[in-house]
Amino acid sequence: MLREISIPDVSPSSLPPSSNFSLVAGDFEEIYGVESSPDEPQSGQWDAVLTCFFIDTAKNIVNYLRIIHQILAPGGVWINLGPLLWHFENNNTNDLSIELDLEEIKALARDIGFELSNERDINATYTSNSESMLGYVYKTAFWTATKIA
Repeated sequence: MLREISIPDVSPSSLPPSSNFSLVAGDFEEIYGVESSPDEPQSGQWDAVLTCFFIDTAKNIVNYLRIIHQILAPGGVWINLGPLLWHFENNNTNDLSIELDLEEIKALARDIGFELSNERDINATYTSNSESMLGYVYKTAFWTATKIA
């Protein structure tokens, strides 16, 4: 079934020059750094980070959380929504990966220096067609985390 849809869109180049917005294609760890160094160019530069259907793409979730913490300014907020499907679990390339359960991820986030709030499960679709008889609903984890340390 094909149908036309309309998607509101804003070209990043049309944003005002004073906008502090980043949209980058590439590997998260390579772009935003894996080092816990205050000299990292992105260190403390962001007031908010939104991860939507993202954290389970990590080969090493510890690195992802450290990077998110590192790039946030003090008091910065990390908002997460997504399932834990672990993209590298059972892969046929023998890539090593760390897959934690939800409670382990939350404990790790607290250990790294986040205070979690607004924790809840949200049922969400991903690339679905509301007019189709077939649809997938993910039980996703949502939280807001504030950088406290």
